[in-house]
Amino acid sequence: MIEGIEFIWVQRIILSLFLLDFGVTLVGFYRPILPIFASDVFQTGATGLGTLYGAPAMGSLLGSASVLMVGDVKRKGALAVVAALFFAGGLVLLGISEWFWMAVAAVVLLGFMDSLSVAIRRTVVQFLAPDAMRGRAASLITIFAQSTNALGALLAGSASQLWGAPKALVLGGVVCVLIIFGIHRAIPQLWRYRSE
Repeated sequence: MIEGIEFIWVQRIILSLFLLDFGVTLVGFYRPILPIFASDVFQTGATGLGTLYGAPAMGSLLGSASVLMVGDVKRKGALAVVAALFFAGGLVLLGISEWFWMAVAAVVLLGFMDSLSVAIRRTVVQFLAPDAMRGRAASLITIFAQSTNALGALLAGSASQLWGAPKALVLGGVVCVLIIFGIHRAIPQLWRYRSE
């Protein structure tokens, strides 16, 4: 495990993708507060909640289909940054949604961008990690992604308790953008990264 951490630390592209995923997931984990939108914001009940919970899966399906149709994108680093920015935009859109179907569209967008980000991250690890480190790097990223979901849920719940769910999502989207630009500034190689 230590060797995997050392490898990710030295491999700046993988590190930047790891930090991007960690930061965006930490402040942008929206799923635990969808029930608040269904019950308090839109008063749609169980049917509305089911629709909101199903929307990320629809977005993921569309994102995966898009990846398959487009094929190999050379500028994977730039695409990862753009996907993260659109994810942040989806959070803000969900937070300011005044109509239920606008919120559903925002959650579909979030699922789409999340699916795209996962595909990019896993592909880049496969490209850049040597055989001896590929499994370690991929598993570390998976472990941290899963634990970040739990921390993100805690933050989302706390922020919703303090400011309400809509404001918490808008704030999360703004903080996501700041994190993305911070990572871009600290590790500019990600934006320039091109796969062979």
